[in-house]
Amino acid sequence: MDKASKWLVVTEKPSVAGDLAKALGGFEKKGDHYESPKYYITWAVGHLLELLEPEELDPKYKRWLLQDLPILPQEFQYKPKKGQTERLNHIKSLAKKSDVTGIINACDAGREGELIFREIYDYCGINKTFKRIWLQSMTPEAIRKEFQTLKSGHDYDNLGDAARCRAESDWLIGMNATRAVTKRLKTRNTKGVWSVGRVQTPTLALIAKRELDYLKHRPEPYFNLEGRFSTPTHEYSGLWYDPKFKKPQAADDDESIISREKEDRIFSQQKLDEILKNFNDNKSQAKASETRKESKEIAPQLFDLTLLQREANRKFGMPASRTLQAAQRLYEKHKLLTYPRTDSRYLPEDYVENVKNILKEYSAIPTEYSKACQKILKHGMLNKDRVFNNKHVSDHFAIIPTGQFPSEKLDGDDARIFDLVLKRFIAAFMPHAIWAKVERITFVGEQNFRTRVQDLQEPGWREVYGLDSEEESKLPKLNEKNPDALTPVQTEGVDPIQNATKPPPRYTEAKLLSLMEHCGKSVVDEEIAEVLKDKGIGTPATRADIIENLISKEYVSRYGKALRATSKGIRLVDVLSRIPIDILSKVDLTGEIEAGLRKMEKGQEKRSEFMQNMFDFTSTIVDKARSFEYDAIYKNDPPLGSCPVCKIGKVNEGFWGYKCSRAGNSKEVTPDQCSFIIWKEKNQRYIDRSVVEEVLQKQIVGPFEFSNSTGTSHYDEFLTISPQKGIIFCTEKGEAKESATGYDAVVLHEELLSETFLKMPGTVKVTEMAYLCEFGNLPTEAPEEINKPKRKSKKASSEDTEKKKKVTKPKKVKRLISRMPRILCGREMSLDDYKSFILTGSTPPISDFKSKKGRPFAAALHLKENGNFEFKFVSRKALLGEDTSENKPKKTAKKATSKAKVVKKSKKADSLSETEV
Repeated sequence: MDKASKWLVVTEKPSVAGDLAKALGGFEKKGDHYESPKYYITWAVGHLLELLEPEELDPKYKRWLLQDLPILPQEFQYKPKKGQTERLNHIKSLAKKSDVTGIINACDAGREGELIFREIYDYCGINKTFKRIWLQSMTPEAIRKEFQTLKSGHDYDNLGDAARCRAESDWLIGMNATRAVTKRLKTRNTKGVWSVGRVQTPTLALIAKRELDYLKHRPEPYFNLEGRFSTPTHEYSGLWYDPKFKKPQAADDDESIISREKEDRIFSQQKLDEILKNFNDNKSQAKASETRKESKEIAPQLFDLTLLQREANRKFGMPASRTLQAAQRLYEKHKLLTYPRTDSRYLPEDYVENVKNILKEYSAIPTEYSKACQKILKHGMLNKDRVFNNKHVSDHFAIIPTGQFPSEKLDGDDARIFDLVLKRFIAAFMPHAIWAKVERITFVGEQNFRTRVQDLQEPGWREVYGLDSEEESKLPKLNEKNPDALTPVQTEGVDPIQNATKPPPRYTEAKLLSLMEHCGKSVVDEEIAEVLKDKGIGTPATRADIIENLISKEYVSRYGKALRATSKGIRLVDVLSRIPIDILSKVDLTGEIEAGLRKMEKGQEKRSEFMQNMFDFTSTIVDKARSFEYDAIYKNDPPLGSCPVCKIGKVNEGFWGYKCSRAGNSKEVTPDQCSFIIWKEKNQRYIDRSVVEEVLQKQIVGPFEFSNSTGTSHYDEFLTISPQKGIIFCTEKGEAKESATGYDAVVLHEELLSETFLKMPGTVKVTEMAYLCEFGNLPTEAPEEINKPKRKSKKASSEDTEKKKKVTKPKKVKRLISRMPRILCGREMSLDDYKSFILTGSTPPISDFKSKKGRPFAAALHLKENGNFEFKFVSRKALLGEDTSENKPKKTAKKATSKAKVVKKSKKADSLSETEV
């Protein structure tokens, strides 16, 4: 290498650039790059470029017209992502330097890392040699070793082709399918886009199927039977079960069948009576036996992002997006965690010493974690084969703590996530937990009653979570001398317990993330199932965004901690299956594309062949969406019943509802037509076929679950038929109700505040929907002497004006009420938030609000004198501790003037009322 020449190293993120500079040594940081006698090192921030939208390729695509589809670009073009032009220009200026002889791609070791580099290389018009460094460990030794064995960038051309094809195929499917479906489904009364995507639509289909299973469920009563028994030393109870029970095999994973049948359920009164008779006839001859087994609970693996999101959702109810935001802050701002957007649960094999050093750091200062760390260092790290494995380290290794302590006290989400990761890191190297599992079977005649308990014998890794061994067993031994013997026991009684079947639960985000990660299990094709087995659909970095996108598109809504498909989401999945282009709602599509990409990476398939297949597939999708007829896609469905209005026609299903077969296609109803229709949505509930069939047959049905729009309140209602409105709420006797049961009026909590920001006492009330504060009496008209003077004639003297000012009028009073929704701009507000708002006049700045378009924004809420609130917007970057302005170069005078105009226009937007937002 020429002494005067240098290589430009491009990394995917700033932290990696810093690690490389530190490992190689001899660098000086100069603004947005590092420099040494041999290298420049600079960085991207993830993807700096994105594909052009259709209307940017050709203005004619601004109007969404079916005749313009499919859109099949012969060349895909890129543009800088918002805010990334300066970064691109900086990389370009370094690459064009005369002393730079070549470029080193040090982006992440994977398909997306390859794409990030090649996008930059091509867009900036760099025409210099490029090399590849493939880093799977970030220790200084591993970095230095890789720099000694640089590979040609062209060795990874197949990987680069696969990366481009993945991005371009997603563009083709998303842009064309979304436009085609939107044009066919959108009406004058519906707003918004019917968005379709390779990953988001199969994810929606999972939620929609579970929602339909939930809605179709009808509670069915059953009995459990609890027997009460005693020995000379203790009493215990056992639950009746049928030892001959066999779990039913449900076709097409029908969980309603699987969840109904259980070995301990008795569905008929006759069978219950037979069991009770047999029990009573033989209760004097009861005997029991038990087994006691030791069971190991293996120490948990380290977190990847998906597993961390699932655990945070399970433990704290945190949405996946909030978990990612907290982990990102802990990585970027606090420097307490390693890179969070990873799909690996392992560490590189050369990281053993790094781990020891991290444990030493946390053992040195007395904290709740230090004792466990000291034990590991003293007795050695266990479970190394479940932690260190190069084969399972992908672009990034598992999320672990860095060994640093917080420079400031963590609170909220940041504290919770740091605690989860640190405890999991420590637990991974500790002994297994040992449980003593006891199963006791009590025999009374032909009946069997089972008792199960488990005692923690050795806490092992569970010690980190505050669990200790139990001194006494929850169930003393049945027979001390002869544990295996059948031992007589005394029967004390038997109690039938009446229950009812429950629907399969709606998916929580934790469960959905798991399904997305392991969706290959539901695929029939073995090759596709194998491809999906490791990766699933989406990536750890995108799954949270996919869920949030489904919510912002109004396909899915949050329902407490669960997710439910909306009527819009269910209708989309339904119509795609009927057109039929249901491949868009199946994970098989991802499997097929991924299989092709893997072949391309191995050189077994050409980029041109793959893209031609994608062009053909896209054209087929568009043709089917363009040509289907609404009446035809429902023609094979049987009628749901006779029309209750005209008594002649049959009620058939359509896209928007269930209507009489004698209905016309226009708004005007002729004498030979019928206008009866039941819409598919009522009070945020999708009205499925089973409800319509029941109400047509029985006239009064229910109760069914309904809810408010935010899912914070739900209630049960009966339904009946209305000739004019289809179905309406009614009483159990069928008497019509004007509206659903109101839950806003139910006060769940009440608290008196003696002093508030408005200088008067207030009573804070919590309802299902909102937080309220009723303040003390407040004048509706202030005394005239402090009011603004009324407009006076020019002839009026100053003396007259003074007299007018001093005249006071009697005060009228009214009660002032402040109200704040419990779900505000996509964020769940806490009672502490609201009390701070009432006591101090504002909340602290909050960073995770979402606009109507799903965009995040940061703001504090300020209390106005009339009790309403307004948003005071703040920079999200400033809130996250990022540098926003001081180090940026000044603009030219002309641009500064333009900027000032923008600021002037947006000043008003710095403070908006709740009605405007």
